[in-house]
Amino acid sequence: MRFSLLLLSTLFVSVSPSFAYIEAPHSLGKCVKTATNIVYMEVVRVNNEKNLIIYKKIADLKGKHNGDEIKHNIGKKGFHEREWKNIMAWAEVGKKAIFMYNNEGSETCIDKYWYQAYKEGEWWGMSHAEPFLLRTFYGDPAKLAELIPRMLKGEEVIVPCLADGNKEQLHLRKGKVQRMRASLKKEEYDPKRDFVGWGAGDDSDEPEFKTVTVLAAGAKDWRFLPVPAKGLNKWMAPDFDDSKWTKGKAPIGYGEDEIKQRGGTEIKEKGVDFYFRREFELPAELLKTGNIINLMVASDDSATVWINGELADKDPEADHEFAYWNREVELPLKLFKPGKNIVAVQVKNQPSSSDLYLDMEILVQIPLPKPPKKKDTVAVAPKDPKNPSTTTAPILPKEEPRDPNAMMVDTKNKTIILNGVVAPRKLPHLDQIYPIEVIGTYASPRGQKAHETVVNFKGIKPSELAKALTDLGLKPGKPAYGEGKEAQGPEVKVYLEIKQADGKDKRFPIEECLIHNKTGKKMPPLKWIFTGSALKQPDPEKEETVYGADLTGTFLALFPVTADTVLQTSMTMKDEPNWKLEIDPKIIPKEGTAIKLVIVVP
Repeated sequence: MRFSLLLLSTLFVSVSPSFAYIEAPHSLGKCVKTATNIVYMEVVRVNNEKNLIIYKKIADLKGKHNGDEIKHNIGKKGFHEREWKNIMAWAEVGKKAIFMYNNEGSETCIDKYWYQAYKEGEWWGMSHAEPFLLRTFYGDPAKLAELIPRMLKGEEVIVPCLADGNKEQLHLRKGKVQRMRASLKKEEYDPKRDFVGWGAGDDSDEPEFKTVTVLAAGAKDWRFLPVPAKGLNKWMAPDFDDSKWTKGKAPIGYGEDEIKQRGGTEIKEKGVDFYFRREFELPAELLKTGNIINLMVASDDSATVWINGELADKDPEADHEFAYWNREVELPLKLFKPGKNIVAVQVKNQPSSSDLYLDMEILVQIPLPKPPKKKDTVAVAPKDPKNPSTTTAPILPKEEPRDPNAMMVDTKNKTIILNGVVAPRKLPHLDQIYPIEVIGTYASPRGQKAHETVVNFKGIKPSELAKALTDLGLKPGKPAYGEGKEAQGPEVKVYLEIKQADGKDKRFPIEECLIHNKTGKKMPPLKWIFTGSALKQPDPEKEETVYGADLTGTFLALFPVTADTVLQTSMTMKDEPNWKLEIDPKIIPKEGTAIKLVIVVP
């Protein structure tokens, strides 16, 4: 399947809203160990008009959270509307939750669901849901509140979770429930080592399924051809002769490089609709009443699907690009027959598409009988009053005093120079180095994307840079955020000015300073745009707004992973999978070295 999922970080990286889920599996031991604070809390107030949830602290499970009130601004955040809707549908006074955080990043476990939030003044603002953390824990937060203190005492516990596998099912909170061992010593996710048994436990009413794949994602033997002007009105019929169609593997992947890497078939025609057909076998025993057949479709722009000549599903939003990816549809059994079946797809290919894309998977879920209930053998220990952690809630450093030398403006030459230092590429609280997504931020922990930047600044706010650009005659446009969005606004030139061995300063375009972290390939020329930042409400219950980039500390962003910035490039999220970036050590000096960011208004 095609995923808009990016491997972002370990669980509690300080992040601004970013277009990424935590895709890598995390053990519960790693989550508990990484968090500086874990709070068991209860919903005391819900604002359904503004999508706000106010919690009160029930108990500190790890660390000591300052205060008893915890405020979450859910808004309409997430990469799909179901994310915020799932949370607000759950939110009722008296409901319990587990809140884990480290620096400004957090994860909250509600009933069989997780979401990420980041610090926004006195509030925590939701970024997106975390469906893949269901592989870590899937159950009642009250159960998790009993298990965590035992883990902190060094015990091994048994936790319910969803099995790793089909990511589309995880998005929809579906999948096979299993039990795994968890402890602080088991940091690596290893389901083979830690597997205990299927099901959430004998007292659970969760249904369990066996899943059979009858058409696998990335399968070969698809047949396809461009849509002709006429003559194919019966093309979707089971008996249609498609022997003259092109045969190959579906063009899975996104972007030319990934299509080649995954062995897909490249289709060069732009703006041309395509028909796809394929046979698959469906054993008779899979068509029993009670079984569920799920169709997973991912395509560029839109797709209309037929099964054995009958319309199975049609994209409800076929008028725009990327409307129909990662879509799961439950199909009626009557569409299928024992033995050979035909699936036919018409894909609308917009002229704006860089590559035509189609992938599909058909799964049959067979419900498993529930075993007879027996007494739970997992002992529940009382909360430990001598919690070994003495960590207190992190207090962000106060805003640095303004530095008059942090920014210089040359009005005659329409040039702005920001003085900064080369940022560290690995932060002490993280276990790895993450690809560069932005160019300049505040330092950690105030810079919410400081783990993905090249330069750190202090003594100046992003809004001051925006004002300087405005004073030079530019009008800010509109920042992009997420898939299918492009930055709008006037173009500027951006350089890094670095002192050379001979003592002279030399300016480098940003793209000359970055390389692909695997291939070492240089970036193509970048187009920088003065977008300005989105505005933020530090307190969503009040009308006052502030410059969003001043809260997150982001000055320049390469990809539309945040709208809280001053400058963005013209790159979109289509480009991000192909450009996992690192600094070029031949150009960028060592961490902490003085460096200048230069912005020139044409």
